[in-house]
Amino acid sequence: SEMCIRDRSTWEAVVSTQSTWGVRMNRREEGVKVAVRCRPLFPRETEMERQVVVDVDNAAKTVILRNTLKPTEGPKSFTFDFAFGMEATQEQIYRDAAHDIVQGILDGRNGTIFAYGQTASGRSFTMEGRNEPELRGIIPRSFEHIFAEIEARPERQYAVRVSFFELYNDEFIDLLSKNKRQKLELREKPTGFFLKDLTSIVVRDAREMNDQLLLGMRNRNVAYTAMNANSGRSHCIFSIVVEYNEQGTDGSQSVRKGTLNMVNLAGGERLSKTAAAGERAREAVSLNQSLKALVDVLSALADPKIKHIPFRSSKLTKFMQESLAGNTNVLMIANVSPVDWNHEETLSTLRLASRTKEIKALKRVNEAPAQTKVRQTETRIRPSSAIVSRTEPWQVRINIERELPIGEIMMKQEEDDDAPSRTSEEEKRSRLNELYTQMQSIQAQIAQELGNQ
Repeated sequence: SEMCIRDRSTWEAVVSTQSTWGVRMNRREEGVKVAVRCRPLFPRETEMERQVVVDVDNAAKTVILRNTLKPTEGPKSFTFDFAFGMEATQEQIYRDAAHDIVQGILDGRNGTIFAYGQTASGRSFTMEGRNEPELRGIIPRSFEHIFAEIEARPERQYAVRVSFFELYNDEFIDLLSKNKRQKLELREKPTGFFLKDLTSIVVRDAREMNDQLLLGMRNRNVAYTAMNANSGRSHCIFSIVVEYNEQGTDGSQSVRKGTLNMVNLAGGERLSKTAAAGERAREAVSLNQSLKALVDVLSALADPKIKHIPFRSSKLTKFMQESLAGNTNVLMIANVSPVDWNHEETLSTLRLASRTKEIKALKRVNEAPAQTKVRQTETRIRPSSAIVSRTEPWQVRINIERELPIGEIMMKQEEDDDAPSRTSEEEKRSRLNELYTQMQSIQAQIAQELGNQ
């Protein structure tokens, strides 16, 4: 069968033949880490004598869900990378689950932390928390973490920038812009999607970073619903970019960049429960549609049999494409309600979280020295040349997809043993000439780019 960049095992096998892949690719696959957090009972749930149907074993990292409406149905058990019960503290969740993702951006690795769950399941508390030291969420805790590490590394010169934006009614809105209702255009480039004219603020310490968070939160779209008095009506993304200079052993200077996207997804809503109407109902429909698209993408990524990943089905999934299937360490925090009334939504969240845990991705350090392009030339040609030297002419094929950088080489191993007898000498020479021409094109392109610097 044809091997391409989406064939992760093949990709890893090819790049592992070299010590570097332009930007230092690790040789092992890392999956999406998944944590589940069960919130405590709300006072009104206690007053209504709602039954608790979720049991969490933090040590065993398991979550057990019981269905009190169907006693004959046995409990369902799920195992995750992290499992946090009602008693879990904000500090524990950050230390155990989020710390390593944040630490990675200080060494030039990308990270994404996103909270998922139904409305009123505790997502915003997990990500943002409250303005009290012990109740701060993951986002504000990351600020002190980042700048404490920067102060501990005086040999490096760091620059830190932040952005804050939301996806409201399928429109991206810049929460740090002076124009509070400025809509952003989602554009595409070879490496993925980006937001044109997104405000990026340089910050010098954790306090300045927190000021930008509070400013953006004041500009967010929130509203009252029957399930949440301060319900977020949009998906919010707080983005941190950390860049630093580093001197190599040969005296050369390189710049590394790590990007951390912390995403607070709006909760899925049932209009029958939230009693949303009018504008609130239209917002709920938009939110549910984008969440459905995200669920489809996560399910497809977790299934190795599915070749097409529907990233283009929504603006949310377009923007999160690099985070979910690219060069990024990812943590999903699935937030669930403990009560019987929300059994169906809790089961749906746990099933999605379990599938998400199966997603695999390769990670690398984002390095941008001048000589990186030279290494890219060598490492893009040599693995392919090595394969060609071990492969018969009729087994070689160039296959460049539109979304891949020029020069990415894929191979096709013909399954039909009779292929040699059907392939003429002229066809063999033509295919090898095509491969040689493509390699020359790579060299010419890199030489031109180096000459322009």
